Amino acid sequence: MPPKKFPTGFSLVELLAVIAIIGIVMGIALPALSTVGRGSSLTMAGSAVTNLAGLARQHAMSRNTLTALVLLANQGTDSDYRAFAVVEYKPGTGWSQIGKWETLPVGICVDAGATEECSFLLRSPNPFPFLTGTKQDNPPVLFQGMPIRNPEGYAARIFTPGGGLQNATAPAQIRLVEGDTAGGVMRYSHRNSMGKPANFFDIAIVGATGATKISRP
Repeated sequence: MPPKKFPTGFSLVELLAVIAIIGIVMGIALPALSTVGRGSSLTMAGSAVTNLAGLARQHAMSRNTLTALVLLANQGTDSDYRAFAVVEYKPGTGWSQIGKWETLPVGICVDAGATEECSFLLRSPNPFPFLTGTKQDNPPVLFQGMPIRNPEGYAARIFTPGGGLQNATAPAQIRLVEGDTAGGVMRYSHRNSMGKPANFFDIAIVGATGATKISRP
């Protein structure tokens, strides 16, 4: 007598149950993965800005010259508050850019809406390009082929040959957040119950030494 053949495969009810379970799991997992991704971008951006500040400080000390960390601010581009450059001063010549602009990941920018926490925006030397007895007429920095002439178009701090900052007693903290700007207005992607950024990356430059300190919530 031949053995009985049992039906194989899944019934429609079983397939629907499996699909429902997968949907529930994905609904829980995707927001968590998205949060991890945003946090990773913020950390990567914070590390990049910290390294640029360190580069500017090291360049000032090794070349025995003034070196500035410059942030593109309200210049009317999609990279406002997201692009950084380093410029150096050469006696008799003036200021010139070192390397290329470094742009933060899309969705991460300097917090233009909180100057108390982002004091780097308040203490820029003026006027740009920080002329010091030279005959240099044009700004030393171009962005997308255009000079940054607008006083609100940049923020910067200058490292001295000793490694510290000019006007060293003035706070110099850079706060990176999740969000973007439009017309100089800050728009946070994620807020806490107080309306503040739910996540941030603070880089404080110590005025006396130029060293950086990092803090996270």
